[in-house]
Order: sequence, then C-alpha cells, then structure tokens
Amino acid sequence: MKMTTLEDIYYGNICPCNKDTKRGSRMDEIIRLICRNEKCLDTTLDAKQRDTFEKFKECQIELSDLTARQAFTDGFILATRIMVEVMEGMGTTA
Repeated sequence: MKMTTLEDIYYGNICPCNKDTKRGSRMDEIIRLICRNEKCLDTTLDAKQRDTFEKFKECQIELSDLTARQAFTDGFILATRIMVEVMEGMGTTA
C-alpha cells in the first residue's frame, strides 16, 4: 500500500529541509567560495578571534535554520490558502 505524503513526512521518507546541491550550480559555487574563504580566514585568526568566529558561524547557522523553517511554514500556509480557494472555486466552474 502506498503511503500518503503526510505519512512519508512522518516516517522520514521525505525531508523538505534536505536537498542535494547540484554540482556546478550557483549554490555549489557559493558554498565552495564560503569554504575557501573560511579556510583562508581561519589561518589568519588568533585563538580568541577563532573562538569568536566559531560563535558567529553557529549564530549564522541558527539564523539560517530559523529562516528556512519560517519560509517552509509560510509556503505551506500559502499553498493551503490556494488549495482552499481552488476547492471553493470548483463549484463555480462549468
């Protein structure tokens, strides 16, 4: 028996927050650039600066996670509103 999308999400078969990055894409280029610059910066920092930079990166990751979660929630709400409007409009079309 085929699972519903909600069941797939519940059982972890679908994880909307995980996506593979296509090699050579703009996203891939940005990630590589960030890594290269981080390595370069890391070699120039003293221990205290490195600690501050690590805390900065942790905050950036948390902010990114919160932003992604909010965007997912907002998108889901918008999609639901659209579906409600579609369902309401189905009775008016011939």
